[in-house]
Amino acid sequence: MVMSRSLHRIFLLILMAAPGLRAQEPPAFPRETPVVTVYKRTHKAVVNISGEHVISRPAWPNGWPRTFDPWGPRFERQVPVLGSGFVVHEDGFIITNAHVVENSKRIKIVFSDGREFEAKAISADASRDLAVLKVDADSKLPFIELGRSSDLMIGETAIAIGNPYGYANTVTSGVVSAVGRDIQVAEGYWLRGLIQTDAPINPGNSGGPLLNVNGQLIGITTAIRAEAQNIGFAIPVDALVDNLSQMLMPETLRRVRLGLTIGRMTTAGQFSGLLVEAVSTDSPAAEKGLVPGDLILDIDGHAPHSIIDFYVRMIDKEVGEPIRLRYVRPGGANPPVRVTELAMLPRPVPDGRVLARRWFQMEVSELTTSVARRFDFQNAYPILIVTDISAGGAAERAGVQPGDLILQINDATVRNLHEFSLEMEKVTDEDIAEFNILRITLGLFGQMERRLLIRLEARRQSVKIL
Repeated sequence: MVMSRSLHRIFLLILMAAPGLRAQEPPAFPRETPVVTVYKRTHKAVVNISGEHVISRPAWPNGWPRTFDPWGPRFERQVPVLGSGFVVHEDGFIITNAHVVENSKRIKIVFSDGREFEAKAISADASRDLAVLKVDADSKLPFIELGRSSDLMIGETAIAIGNPYGYANTVTSGVVSAVGRDIQVAEGYWLRGLIQTDAPINPGNSGGPLLNVNGQLIGITTAIRAEAQNIGFAIPVDALVDNLSQMLMPETLRRVRLGLTIGRMTTAGQFSGLLVEAVSTDSPAAEKGLVPGDLILDIDGHAPHSIIDFYVRMIDKEVGEPIRLRYVRPGGANPPVRVTELAMLPRPVPDGRVLARRWFQMEVSELTTSVARRFDFQNAYPILIVTDISAGGAAERAGVQPGDLILQINDATVRNLHEFSLEMEKVTDEDIAEFNILRITLGLFGQMERRLLIRLEARRQSVKIL
């Protein structure tokens, strides 16, 4: 007897429903990959940065002298910029690229939850393309843990989070393609020792984090090759840590003296603390007996967790305000824990004229009315002039002449003795300083102007100014 089609269908359904006879289902795999886990852990600490670069050019009316363009009226144009950044400390400290925020009058920070803040630039190092920003939030902020880049493995996973073309909190992944790469960003401007990755990086990613599979920072995305695909670069986190020691130290941010350069968290025996990398001579830290190699266990009763903790504690300290440190000097079976109190001292602005005499054997003055008359200028200007040089000194050997006008020192514009003194303060013995000089002379055909770049070697000499 032939089974009808309906009975056949019912029979098949019974067989499929019977235990052990059900059709085999495809195996299930976990969908949460390491990239997903890292994104969940870190994306709230990644921010969108927007601002406006101010581009200016001289705007002297016709007939006004071009000699003093840097100090005359200027046309200004604002160009919008977009980039990324990330929080490295719960108190609102953010890392990004210097080129993202340079010359910006206003910097806006937007978090993934939509919160917006206006940030202020704390410190920047254009030569390394790094900047530190600060926002004031009502609560502690999520932050990204600093990893290491010294032990990176070629081929290990690299995860980038940023805001390419304004698309907030975009995650891409790839591998560490190479380390130690040098790239030329602009004429005469190189970034060295970079991480190369094939994780897709686009305009707007600049300043964002490059992470490993543990969600730790291994680099700061900074550049791409426009003519290539999947070739991006990041500043290694170890370079960031090294630079933070200089960018955030009190002496860099304010005119104070403390004398401590701090390194990473370090473990020695049963102790874990911040490593003292250097102690300046004749500083408050040196006077209290701190030496390189000491481990700082806590600051004002707070145990640090990263290098940034130390500088965050220092950033609002007033001159003379006590700073209580518990520290240990590793060595021996059971080194004692020591306690000391130190305070910052004011650091006055040095007299740049004295330093010019000391290092370059020349006299410098602002171009006042009386000095202008002496050198046949019609009026006083906000500019510096060389008034005298010493025979056999560094200035004379380099070709500097009395009457030369100083426009810049090492690319820094100096318009008065205060700015001149701040630049001269950076000069030490045997340094080479580049002076941008304007020399004005009168010839048969009238006034002649020459721009000169003169390199002066700092040498302390016992010579007399003529």
